[in-house]
Amino acid sequence: MLRLLRSILICCAAAFVTSLSGCIPYPVYKTLQPAAALTVLDESSQPVADARVVLIAAAYPYGFDRFRTEKHTASDGRAQFDSRHEWRTEVLAIHGSEVFFWNWCVEKPGYETYATHDGSADKFDDNLVIRLKRGESRSCNSTRESPFMRGENPAADKARSGSTAPAGNRPAADDAPGRATDSRSTAVKP
Repeated sequence: MLRLLRSILICCAAAFVTSLSGCIPYPVYKTLQPAAALTVLDESSQPVADARVVLIAAAYPYGFDRFRTEKHTASDGRAQFDSRHEWRTEVLAIHGSEVFFWNWCVEKPGYETYATHDGSADKFDDNLVIRLKRGESRSCNSTRESPFMRGENPAADKARSGSTAPAGNRPAADDAPGRATDSRSTAVKP
């Protein structure tokens, strides 16, 4: 009986010390990727087939890519992505919990690359229609097109894109998402 009481006391003390340190594990059901669709049109509103569409999943507290899902548009210019969810155990820590957010990157030879650089899940459009403009296409694998990507070889990215990767998780001035300017590919609300 004394051993049982001692074991209970030790377990209670360990739980109390753990709770004081803020390291309390808890289960959470995370959306790693939402169900989403993107339609790619050209400047005359015709569907663009076989465009490479990359759905980029990144997460805070560090803001880097966690994974990417790639599809090619069908003859109707549409690419669809299934949702991905996962049960995880997180620990309440000083930097907070892991919070996912998503971005798009679309490339097709002969068209300007379209990329979003949103740092919040609230800004993600899960049913986006975009119009690509004729121009130079850059790879979605470049850190220039995804400031959330950890560049393993920044020199190679610089050689491919002609510039360095943006600092501080912000797009460079000439890399602003195509939605805001007339000279870049644009997003269209359906």
